[in-house]
Amino acid sequence: MDEFRKEAKEARTRLRKGFWNDIIIERRNIIENATKNGQDIKVVNEFCKRRIINKIREMNKTNDLSEEDIMYKKVCEIMSSNEVLLNPLSKLINHDIYDKLNENAKQSYILKLSEQYVKLKERYDNEHKKEFDIAY
Repeated sequence: MDEFRKEAKEARTRLRKGFWNDIIIERRNIIENATKNGQDIKVVNEFCKRRIINKIREMNKTNDLSEEDIMYKKVCEIMSSNEVLLNPLSKLINHDIYDKLNENAKQSYILKLSEQYVKLKERYDNEHKKEFDIAY
């Protein structure tokens, strides 16, 4: 029940701050520009939906981030940087854990880390995918 009340409180806060009015205006402008440029409305609607979901997630972030959230944040930094990385896993390794492992455990750790990186990279690509250009 507490989780429900928390979500209701966050929704009321968004209403009071005019979050949805801003979203409606922004969405209307994006759709107008897309139709002028002859872009598919379904793609534009999916883009708007992803943006709203991402904005709500950003608003609801708290300090108690899970391990996966921390890793995802690092993956976002890697993907959004203009730096070319030959080994992105080197930025993700937790050396407090890795340095204490034996060779077999290190290999297992790297394999699990690479699987997690691929999964989080796909999540990043889906959330930040732009299938069209928006002219503001």
